[in-house]
Amino acid sequence: MTPHASLRLACALGAALVAVALAGAPAFATPTPTPTPSPTSTAPTAPDALTPLVDCVQDAPLGAVTSRTVVLGYRSSASTPVTLTPGSGGDDLSPGAADRGQPSSFLPGEHHGAWLLTVDAAAEPSLTWTLGGRSVAIDASAPACTDATAIVLSAPATTSGTVAVSATVTRFLLGPPEAGTVAFAVDGAASITVPVGAGGVARADLAAPAGPHTITATFTPAGGSTLRPATATAPVTVTPASGALAIAADSVVTGSTSVTVHVTRTGAAPVTVDFATVDGTAHAGPDYVATSGTLALAAGQATATTTVRLPARTPGSPASVFFVVLQHATADVSGAVAMVSLPAVPAAAPASVVAGGTGGGGTASAASALPQGDPTAHTPLASAPVGQDLLLLLGAGLIAVGGIAGVIGLFRSVRPRDGLV
Repeated sequence: MTPHASLRLACALGAALVAVALAGAPAFATPTPTPTPSPTSTAPTAPDALTPLVDCVQDAPLGAVTSRTVVLGYRSSASTPVTLTPGSGGDDLSPGAADRGQPSSFLPGEHHGAWLLTVDAAAEPSLTWTLGGRSVAIDASAPACTDATAIVLSAPATTSGTVAVSATVTRFLLGPPEAGTVAFAVDGAASITVPVGAGGVARADLAAPAGPHTITATFTPAGGSTLRPATATAPVTVTPASGALAIAADSVVTGSTSVTVHVTRTGAAPVTVDFATVDGTAHAGPDYVATSGTLALAAGQATATTTVRLPARTPGSPASVFFVVLQHATADVSGAVAMVSLPAVPAAAPASVVAGGTGGGGTASAASALPQGDPTAHTPLASAPVGQDLLLLLGAGLIAVGGIAGVIGLFRSVRPRDGLV
């Protein structure tokens, strides 16, 4: 390369680098300010996902001061925890100090007795708790903690048509009630009423079809009680049950290069299962290709298949078997093992035998399928001189008639002739 060419190349590279630098960072452009995340929430949740709850209040006069204990809870319609900084605008008490130790993290669902607040009821007869986009008044109109009740409702997801629910009735500053009833309902339909047992617990089995539902539990105090009723709701999802999985393999015939394995089930729920081949009398490599993986059956899918490749086996290989097994299934398994039977491979065909000709230009006889050296195989012999054949026949007669003397005479007569052949 000439010096001038080198200089031109260097200039071109420099110009390209300058252009890229200018394109990536404009020298005179006004930078766009980066939006600052809201300090009041670290979760992408709507402002109205949270609802503050006043569970109860309890006043205790102490001379000129009335101490008021407030029990507070919340309800969250978000599917993930929500974080709000106390005193930042979304989690405030007013009037007075906005941050008085209220929670900053709020879990999905309904929660009672989340925190206690003690105030001077004479100095602050009424407060407001603002949580997200909603507010609630904290004053003497709230139920007294000696009478207020709440329900903790448990309704786990299920894959059957029956939902086992339990409700625990509590009082905030006293022990749980052990009398009264709880009525359970699915999506507002006819309810099932059961009595409250020890520890304030009531249980029921509710019928529900597949799909999402809302379970409602309503506590009704026993007659003559000063307790207040309470209601709680909880979501539950019933997924279609999946039938047990089973595995089976197609038949293998001589010459097959693969075998298809089927995993079947009844039911409509999504399910996954791992599979793997396992040696029997057949071995991975010479008899089949080791195979493993995961099969997924989507909702409503009844069958999934996989294929195991079969290489050409050595002639003379005996009949043998290997297995395909299921493991790590997300549903019940009724048959976890499929046996694959490989047929015997015939021995190799013997080499063909070609008859020799009787001289130049002779034609070959038909090939024999019998083994070489088999005494039943047809092998043409070259013709012998006619005179020698007659002499041998005469010698055979002499042996029959003259015994040893005839044999000696035969050899004496043939020896001069051998010299002439």
